[in-house]
Amino acid sequence: MCHNLEMATPRVSVLIPAYNRANYLPETLASALAQTYSELEIIVVDDGSTDATAQVVRAVADTRVRYIYQNNRGVSAALNTAWRAARGEFVAMLGSDDVFLPKQIETLLPLLERDTTSGFAYARAQAMDAQGNPLPQILGASPKFADRPLASLLYGDCVCGIACVIRRATLERAGGFDETMLANEDWALWIRIAEFSRFIFHDEILARYRMHPTSLTGARSEKYRQIVLERIRLIENYYAQPNAPADAAAVKTLARRNVYMDAGIRLLAIGQARQALPYLARAIRAHGNPCAATLRVTGVTLFDLYFSKTRWGVALVDKLVARRRGTARA
Repeated sequence: MCHNLEMATPRVSVLIPAYNRANYLPETLASALAQTYSELEIIVVDDGSTDATAQVVRAVADTRVRYIYQNNRGVSAALNTAWRAARGEFVAMLGSDDVFLPKQIETLLPLLERDTTSGFAYARAQAMDAQGNPLPQILGASPKFADRPLASLLYGDCVCGIACVIRRATLERAGGFDETMLANEDWALWIRIAEFSRFIFHDEILARYRMHPTSLTGARSEKYRQIVLERIRLIENYYAQPNAPADAAAVKTLARRNVYMDAGIRLLAIGQARQALPYLARAIRAHGNPCAATLRVTGVTLFDLYFSKTRWGVALVDKLVARRRGTARA
């Protein structure tokens, strides 16, 4: 069921999948409606909520807001429902517990208008706690390899989905979101898009993502380990396909090292050291150079578990990465 279809055709459609988020959804909707770029619609797909999600959306008087209800099928299915209903030439995604900063769309949309060869543009998002207080952690990073979009995304998930504007035609060509995935559907989408399109990184914080105990992808989620291992399957399944692109094959060792390392670190973060160690060991073996791999795994583990939770640690690593990539380009 949907309503508020009488408005003029929007340029940008904001997609909000929602499941039992009545407590955070008012702030999320307010941030979308407060965009300095106003030629937009907001599509909330209620994925079978049992709380007051429907009442929260219906209480918003702005005609740019549309509400669609479906039986619970997961975030990928809700996003697919949303973009297929979208009327905008461009789409943006917003978690039902996250917020846009006011100039997100105004900042990213012109980048795509100027560069018609790129399928999406993205920026960074900063973490906040359940009450909305800022935290040091940052999502979104510059691509690892200049002008090699596929290699960069297989190397690691550098894109922040809630700080992103995508061409709807690009999303459609990529086939939308994989509904067999519990989470990580956005990383899988970026990889498929990168097989045929460029993308743009804008180095600015344009959104806030909320870290709270009831988050599906949070460390306290009962499905957290399943989501972590799904990331490994994503990379392994990609390289199991025949005739992988040459640029993908060139980073296979690094991609496998990184995803094993990522799994090990995430399991360490929730106190599962015994389960984490085999993945960290696989990361070292996958790299081929045990000494270099051990240093890399140790450094990234320290950053993710400790330094990323401090402002000075985030700033220091940003500077080191920028210096290293600048030297590499030179």
